[in-house]
Amino acid sequence: MSRLADFDLVIPSLPGFVFSGPLAEGPTTEAAVADVWAELMTRLGYDRFGAYGGDIGSGVSTWLGARHPDRVIGVFSQHIKFPPADRRGDLSPAEEAFIAMLDAKAQDDWGYGILQETRPDTLAAALSDSPSGLAAWIIEKYQRWSDCGGDISRRFGFDELLTTVMLYWVTNCIGTSFRPYRDDRLAPHLPMVAVPAGITVSVEDAGLPRSFAERTYANLTHWHEPRVGGHFFAQEEPDLLAADLRAFFSALR
Repeated sequence: MSRLADFDLVIPSLPGFVFSGPLAEGPTTEAAVADVWAELMTRLGYDRFGAYGGDIGSGVSTWLGARHPDRVIGVFSQHIKFPPADRRGDLSPAEEAFIAMLDAKAQDDWGYGILQETRPDTLAAALSDSPSGLAAWIIEKYQRWSDCGGDISRRFGFDELLTTVMLYWVTNCIGTSFRPYRDDRLAPHLPMVAVPAGITVSVEDAGLPRSFAERTYANLTHWHEPRVGGHFFAQEEPDLLAADLRAFFSALR
């Protein structure tokens, strides 16, 4: 735990990632992890708290707001949790264009996700046996998904990247890190999130209509489109993110 301005920061790692062991039982869904984190905050003595996360952490934060609205003052992310199918009717032209863009990107980029979802143990065996293979698997994501224009050195130092790979290697956690992909089909239906929500739209999701986010977040109070920073927003634009987090959560205290 660390302290930033007037906020305590509690920064857990996802179950099954690096030094956090996998969930002892049940599927590793974002909803299940949200319940674990709510229990963690209880044990640490926090009756009320906010939540921030990106990628899978964004989904966990969203589920915290959905399942524990009596305790969560607000949720924030640079990734929205997409609405379920029953809330995707009557899309606007902008929403249809955004989904079409995502579908086009998936044709080129979703192969990794299909493997992690359908053949996680086979893939994990190979990556756990080869440090160079593990490095290639992880660092390629940083190169493809960050706002680096194809030059990864613009955004990340090589020591930083190798440290990330090393953490996966020494803990041998790449297999358990695939569990959220494998178990996503077992996730419950996502209700509307009523607690205040804030979104900083990364370059990765450029073109995201606010109306599409509002199909998940009923009380969207902060919306910022800085047009810089990609998937790894907290590493790429830490000062910008910190400013948005301060502005959003300060208003809720």
